[in-house]
Amino acid sequence: MEPFRIDVPDAVLEDLRSRLRNARWPDEIPGIGWEQGTDLAWLKRLTTYWAEGFDWRAWERRLNALEQFRWNGIHFVRQRAASGHGMPLLLTHGWPGSFLDYVDTLPLLTEFDVVVPSLPGYGFSPRPREVGVNYRYVAERWHQLMTALGHGRYGAGGGDFGAGVSTFLALDHPDAVIGLHLTTPELTPDVDEAALSDAERAYLEVRSGWDLAERGYSLIQGTKPQTVGYGLNDSPVGLAAYVGEKWHSWSDVTPSDDHLCATLTLYWVTQTITSSMRDYWDNRRFPLIPSYVKTPTAFGVFANETIPEGEPPRSFMERLYNIQRWAVFPRGGHFASVEEPAAVAGDLTAFFEGLA
Repeated sequence: MEPFRIDVPDAVLEDLRSRLRNARWPDEIPGIGWEQGTDLAWLKRLTTYWAEGFDWRAWERRLNALEQFRWNGIHFVRQRAASGHGMPLLLTHGWPGSFLDYVDTLPLLTEFDVVVPSLPGYGFSPRPREVGVNYRYVAERWHQLMTALGHGRYGAGGGDFGAGVSTFLALDHPDAVIGLHLTTPELTPDVDEAALSDAERAYLEVRSGWDLAERGYSLIQGTKPQTVGYGLNDSPVGLAAYVGEKWHSWSDVTPSDDHLCATLTLYWVTQTITSSMRDYWDNRRFPLIPSYVKTPTAFGVFANETIPEGEPPRSFMERLYNIQRWAVFPRGGHFASVEEPAAVAGDLTAFFEGLA
């Protein structure tokens, strides 16, 4: 384990500001808003703040106050329980997030020994120069990490790709994973249509509509992540437009400009937007079909998005998971740990206290 400290060179930050100030802007159909993608006025306001008002050094100080390490190429944050004897808890972010997604949740989880790694290819975790880095690959790395930290038994949770990784942790290491806590249904059962209930059928219809409106990014990243990566790695405005649109569309209320700019800066200074998108390619090219997960599972359902993806019925997810807790929240969307950190922390605590 090597202690890790963030220290981005001044020249990198100044180059970023220069690119933002000298952006070449496209036109926009008057009054169209978000219908064709990122709203021009919204993006200009965000990138002006990024160039002129955002303070990355303040974020560095905040993050460097946390215990950070690197182990075998994996960057992670570790927060030990205040009592010194907390349940180990492994939390995994998704795309287009980062370990920053949990910085507001960590202070609310003082009863746990929390480990928050950065997925391979995100932030300060370089992605291996190989293919096949799918859910199962990452799950095995996470188990090795937790073992190296001395945690023979631990809880696991996350959303988006983090939910997929946590699911395969439970499938591949059932004796190690005490319980699962998921905030998005990354993996869903394959059910014959004739066997679906009315509620399940209605949910899948909503999700199908979301796919038509939103799934284009996934098809691009699952087939040609390298192609789109050139532009996003070279233009911070392009990066803000592409990533910012997801945070706007998939949130109940879009997180603060400060958090968005911190996330964008992390992708920019580490040049990891292209490698992060390879998650889609690897999980598409090396697909995994999960079997039934016997590990006790909790779902925190945060289904309030600007473009709704639908609220999964409990019965639908029970086809794949041994669900012991099901909590539906009135606020919060895809990025639950950022949007509603107190709700996520409270649900994690209630679930794992019941398993202790």
